[in-house]
Amino acid sequence: MPILSVSFDSLLSEVKKMSDQDRIASIIKISYRNEEEIDGIQKQKRLLIEVLPLSSGGNRKKILLQLVTIYSNLDRFGVSGAYLEGLKWIEMLEANHSLSQKEEWQVNEMKALLLNERGNQDEFLPIWYKLLKQYREADRPEDVGKCLLTIANHFIMLEDYENALPLYKEAYQLALEHKSIELQQVSGIMLIKYLCGAGYYSESLEYYNKIKPEIAFNPSMQNEVVKSYMELNKPDSARIYLAARLLSERGDKIVLNCMMAETYIPEGQEDSAFVFLDRAMKSYKEKAKNYQKQGREAILPNCFLSPCYLFADLLWKKGKIQQASQYYMIVEPLMKERVKTPVRMELQIKALTNFSSFCRETKQYEKALDLLARRDSVLQTYLEFKAKNDKKNYAERLKIQELKHELNESEDANRVNTHVAAICIFLLVISVAATFKSISMYRKLKKQGAVNYRLQGMIKKCDEGDASESHSVSMDQYELLFWQALHKVRDEQYFLKSDLTIETLADVLNTNRSYLSVSINRFCDKGFSVWLNNFRIQHAEQLMRENPSIALKDLPEQCGYATTGTFVRNFKRCHNMSPSEFMNKLLIEQTLPKVEKAFQ
Repeated sequence: MPILSVSFDSLLSEVKKMSDQDRIASIIKISYRNEEEIDGIQKQKRLLIEVLPLSSGGNRKKILLQLVTIYSNLDRFGVSGAYLEGLKWIEMLEANHSLSQKEEWQVNEMKALLLNERGNQDEFLPIWYKLLKQYREADRPEDVGKCLLTIANHFIMLEDYENALPLYKEAYQLALEHKSIELQQVSGIMLIKYLCGAGYYSESLEYYNKIKPEIAFNPSMQNEVVKSYMELNKPDSARIYLAARLLSERGDKIVLNCMMAETYIPEGQEDSAFVFLDRAMKSYKEKAKNYQKQGREAILPNCFLSPCYLFADLLWKKGKIQQASQYYMIVEPLMKERVKTPVRMELQIKALTNFSSFCRETKQYEKALDLLARRDSVLQTYLEFKAKNDKKNYAERLKIQELKHELNESEDANRVNTHVAAICIFLLVISVAATFKSISMYRKLKKQGAVNYRLQGMIKKCDEGDASESHSVSMDQYELLFWQALHKVRDEQYFLKSDLTIETLADVLNTNRSYLSVSINRFCDKGFSVWLNNFRIQHAEQLMRENPSIALKDLPEQCGYATTGTFVRNFKRCHNMSPSEFMNKLLIEQTLPKVEKAFQ
């Protein structure tokens, strides 16, 4: 029976006449119903709050859990202040009730979702990381996948592909291992989209082909697939994909026809580009007529901007001035439209620059100046937005880096404390056993007349011999050993060996680990690991400066790292930014003067 009905209210009046226990049980059952309308959820909330004062013990805990769930649902509906009310009930629940492991997971997930509404990652990210660890330990693959996607999505909001992509890949691999179709599709779509966004076009297409049957015609994939094919100089593959989409879809095909036209323009195929652009324009005009009949205004879709101005450029190069002017004019309103996204701003800047150049050549000087003024205005807005956004994202990334470092340190400290406690207990047991043994021996010898027997120490330091030997090594020997190590690692480029350890280096230098460690610490004030990684990061920086277009995925191996994660972590330690951010900085330093010169 619908909760928002007169019949339901009539039965509810009967429920209110029941005993408190039966009334509470009935209301809890009603609250479990999956209501899809906001008014129905609000009614569930009111009923639970009415019976809350009547409840106690297990029923009270059930009601509080349901209130948290309901406020979480209301928050997703965009109800103002719902997240604050939800956090209030969580606080009450945690303060007054003991929760099972499953209930604790449920509450922590909802708390993280509600805290996310505040936008304070310092509060909600630790919860997701904690849940991720617990779900892994409990072997709950679906929940692990959910946590991985949630954390990765947050990194994407900060445009931090370096941290997001490994999490999506882990979720995808987890889906394959446990045959979770839904997780495979979601993580696969994210990988296709953001690998393309990060410039890993081949890898993006690899994932697309892996899960092609499930998402072959997913509308959100079309831009990424086509862009990847075009960036890899495979326009024929892009056209095959678009042709299949055009054949399979019904209704509005304006976007697909525009994309198809754009694949022919770089090859200079004017006729083919015109055919598909004309189809798109005819579809738009038919749609505009229907809108006019309904008294609505039709606005030219943004998908026309790129193919039209590029097609106009092509016509201009072929000397077809009148036709080129016609296509520029079609999308001039889109060039001057107020937009908020960086991608559309970039497109406007390119189109306005090209159109102004066309106007200068055709002696339309006043129009050219007007277009340049508009372009400069968009460019200023774009640069201000990027600077503000980059600054904010960079600050948030640093916070996450510190947070992850603190979590790792906390885990390391817990492991160390556990190990220390185990060692202490072991030593205590041995000490007690040795004491009893010594006393037993003392009494035995005393009985035999060994009155002068003296109790000796039971435990000796294992490495006393090493310690005394180390003191005999002179400073000159340490210094000589350091310079030998420096020659091997830096001059002979041993730092490029991914399997290099302090033990293997000590073997090469015919010494032992202790002497080598002391030498490095004395003469460069760093541990072996930091010392070695500094050479690797310096080498990476040199490679990027020499070749700013180097593929980032190949860089760790070229610098002696076995894994990308270790490389990224050490790079951030040295430069306070990720390799991709450093690469972008280099590109900006090298290209900004050229861009400024071109805009002058």
